Amino acid sequence: MIKKLSLPVILQITIVCLSIAFLSMSSLVAKEVIIAIGDSITQADTHWTVQGHRNAIQGGWVTRLENLLEEDFPGEYEVVNRGINGDTARGVLSRLDRDVILRQPDIIIIAIGTNDIFARLSADPNSTPDAYQTTITRLFNKLQQDLPDTTVFVMGMTTTLRKYAHMRFGDFLPQQKVVQAVFNDYNNILKKLARDFKFLYIDLPAQWPGDVETSWRFYADGIHPNNGGYDLMTNTLYNALRSTVIHPNKEY
Repeated sequence: MIKKLSLPVILQITIVCLSIAFLSMSSLVAKEVIIAIGDSITQADTHWTVQGHRNAIQGGWVTRLENLLEEDFPGEYEVVNRGINGDTARGVLSRLDRDVILRQPDIIIIAIGTNDIFARLSADPNSTPDAYQTTITRLFNKLQQDLPDTTVFVMGMTTTLRKYAHMRFGDFLPQQKVVQAVFNDYNNILKKLARDFKFLYIDLPAQWPGDVETSWRFYADGIHPNNGGYDLMTNTLYNALRSTVIHPNKEY
């Protein structure tokens, strides 16, 4: 004899079934993919340190960005780190298909140029502002053609501090005012090309202290950020993201 179920039991079973169905549907919703591509400042898998300025969180701004997104929008975003130590604009262009385009991301964050500047400051005849501009133009063209619906952010570069960088890397840099002038030139190239291609430029240099000693508080070795520097980078980038493509109308 089949026992009839009471109405409360039927309701409980129905609720459980609907909950399971909802969870199953939620798990099928693909996360939006953000790819960060750049050099060691993006890769950030080394604990750089000079005079006690130690970077304690591996992954740098990319890891911090993923943590913020997961906190505010659980399960909605995947952040992929494609930074490579020592990379240049040409290096990023050469691996763009493999590391970015094949993944078809929703958002791309490009942070590249510091090593191009170092080559320039070291008088490498193949590294000039014109050569950098040509490479970045090719890179942006490829992104625009192959990923026309993807939002692209271009991050400006913070200026290396000669006074502290030479403690770890040797005295390979000219005077600070020369270093600053070259960083300004390359950042202006990024800013102009981002505007021309209708990409979004993150003016990190404008948020970074201009004074050498104040700026040093945010560096691990004069080139790579420490915890405070990566926090500042992350907050600057996150504010730009959430005001444009990540729930821009949500109140925080």
